[in-house]
Amino acid sequence: MKIPNILAFAFAASFFAVSCSGSGPKGDDLASLVNPLIGTDGPGNVYPGVSAPFGMVQLSPDNGTSGWDRIAGYFWPDTTIAGFSHTHLDGTGAGDLYDISYMPAVPPFKVGKGELGVYSTFSHDNETAQAGYYSVLLKDYDTKVELVATERCGMQRYTFPETGEATVFLNLAKHMNWDYTMGSSIRVVDDRTIEGYRLSEGWAPDQRVYFVAQFSRPFTSYAIDTVTSVHRDSIYNGIKSHIGRFVFDTRGGDPVLVRTAISAVDIAGARKNLAQEMPKFDFDSVRTAQRAAWNAELSKIRVKGGTRDERVAFYTALYRTMLAPTLFDDVDGRYFGPDKRIHPGTPGSRNYSTFSLWDTYRAAHPLYTFMHPERVREMAVSMLNFYDQHGMLPVWPLWGNETDMMIGYHSVPVLAEAALKGLLPDSMLNRVLVACEGTANRDDYHSIGLYKQMGYVPADMDKESLSKTLEYAYDDYCIAQLARRMGRDSVYNVFMLRSKNYMNVFQPASGFMQPRLSSGEWVPGFDPKEYTEHITESNGWQYLWAVPQDVEGLIRLMRGPAQFEKRLDEMFTLSPEAGDSLPIFSTGMIGQYAHGNEPSHHVAYLYNYVGKPEKTQKYVSEIMRTQYANTPEGLCGNEDCGQMSAWYVFSAMGFYPVDPVSLNYAVGTPLFEESVIRLPNGKTFTVRAPGVSAEHHLIEKMTLNGQPLGAPFITWEDIMNGGVLELTVKE
Repeated sequence: MKIPNILAFAFAASFFAVSCSGSGPKGDDLASLVNPLIGTDGPGNVYPGVSAPFGMVQLSPDNGTSGWDRIAGYFWPDTTIAGFSHTHLDGTGAGDLYDISYMPAVPPFKVGKGELGVYSTFSHDNETAQAGYYSVLLKDYDTKVELVATERCGMQRYTFPETGEATVFLNLAKHMNWDYTMGSSIRVVDDRTIEGYRLSEGWAPDQRVYFVAQFSRPFTSYAIDTVTSVHRDSIYNGIKSHIGRFVFDTRGGDPVLVRTAISAVDIAGARKNLAQEMPKFDFDSVRTAQRAAWNAELSKIRVKGGTRDERVAFYTALYRTMLAPTLFDDVDGRYFGPDKRIHPGTPGSRNYSTFSLWDTYRAAHPLYTFMHPERVREMAVSMLNFYDQHGMLPVWPLWGNETDMMIGYHSVPVLAEAALKGLLPDSMLNRVLVACEGTANRDDYHSIGLYKQMGYVPADMDKESLSKTLEYAYDDYCIAQLARRMGRDSVYNVFMLRSKNYMNVFQPASGFMQPRLSSGEWVPGFDPKEYTEHITESNGWQYLWAVPQDVEGLIRLMRGPAQFEKRLDEMFTLSPEAGDSLPIFSTGMIGQYAHGNEPSHHVAYLYNYVGKPEKTQKYVSEIMRTQYANTPEGLCGNEDCGQMSAWYVFSAMGFYPVDPVSLNYAVGTPLFEESVIRLPNGKTFTVRAPGVSAEHHLIEKMTLNGQPLGAPFITWEDIMNGGVLELTVKE
């Protein structure tokens, strides 16, 4: 095996039926261990509704009011539901989407002030959330709502009381948080069928959602109301939108179902999506099929041991890694591109959007290389097509738009990792390298030109300068590794030199990465605990370690392994004081380590690089057991489209990709006595740690296929060859 050139090392109280006591799921029903309500309280910002794996539709309830806690539409402590919409974001901290919102009700309607509109109260006692299925009782209307979804369609089943006035509202004027309607249409095709669109802006500047919907029975009457949009930003007031009201006679007791297909292309695309994915009103068949689809994905990793709550937390985390990126095309392959044009699609490949790359390049995308290699190739094609249409690889694309949220050009490590792991055909590699180079040389984008010229981003010329310098340096290293793989030595040399730019912001006197002015002077008054505009969502402690490409070089800058270890110790023990001001994203704190935000995610594994794996094991065990739980508050920070969960999945299995492009994995300590990965090549890779527990988490011996490990690292090749990593727990 190959290892890095380093020193060799000398409440989990139950809630809901999903977490009740028991030995495990029956048969192969791992989906029974998924609890989508984990993280709906606290800072998780996740939605509890339904989606197919990587599906474009995320059909979920909305509380109906805005606010940080309700950024995904739903917040556990709330008691209201004001609609069930078809698009959501999972734990991003960005308040957008909520498109095509339905609300069943029975007169007299409860109408709240402002944006709330028609709503009902509900109780968690009458709510069920599972992988692929959600239901809730709307108390004020005695109406049960059930949800299922395919990739591009959602189906709802409403069980009304017996009445001649059962009403379904379709609210295209609905807006929350950053989202607002810019135009809409509802057309009644016949007494069962409606179609239309909703145009909106918010975080993503140009969202187009077309829909076709069919009811399972004729409506007895309908009305389309034109309303004037009211938004907290007055420049958008006065825009007309529409609310449809469809009335049904349910005195016979039969439920009303509605199946809805969406498209970002046109109504014709939505029709095709509905015809192919949801041609019938067979709710239970869709539910069964989606349960099977989730079980097929979840069964790629099987764990044994741990408590039931830990297994629920694990399989819920694995589930959440597959809620984004999302498919973003129609069944005929067409999709809406960042150039505002409709594209025919790439033969043999599907198009994706919703890439939270500043977060997910760290662990979520590395996890996909084991679990979804075909999707990895499709995501790479999607990124390359985005480059062709936009002139730059995606940074944070949503619904076909570039939001330019966050920093770096982190499509690069995703593409480089896929190429280095052999998941992309050689015929694609030149196109990949061209796109990576072209993006990294966009001098007019976020101070890349200054970074190239000066070797760092100057703090007096751009915000987030320190973080940009460090993130660019990592991405440049990734380009260098790709170029070396392709034999492009001149490109390799240029980008390897750029990857060392992190050294230009290391201040030897303080021992921290610090922002610099264009004069070369350091920004005065630096405090590593302070959160400033120079560092992205973090402080100096958290970004000190943002050199995963050259840990050995960072050790040298810190004057050797002993000082490096000392600084790591301080990181985990220097707790915030009562007077310290912590921003909203600094959560999951252990000293200055913030597990609730991504820059910290690799830090506990850095002890391995200085021969102190027992400290990696100590902190990894603590993080797993204190920052994740089978409770509504069971996520310590924003989920960020699967990254928070991907860290847990890797760590619970016992290893983590500190630098994904190196193809090396640092070994920690597992949560379970056994984890088995079913690899796409038909082999299996198993991690065994008999007797591991919270009290017994230190590892005294590591062997791979019976041979001792010389250092606490394994490689991609080790894993793909199959075999057993045996970890002997210290008594």
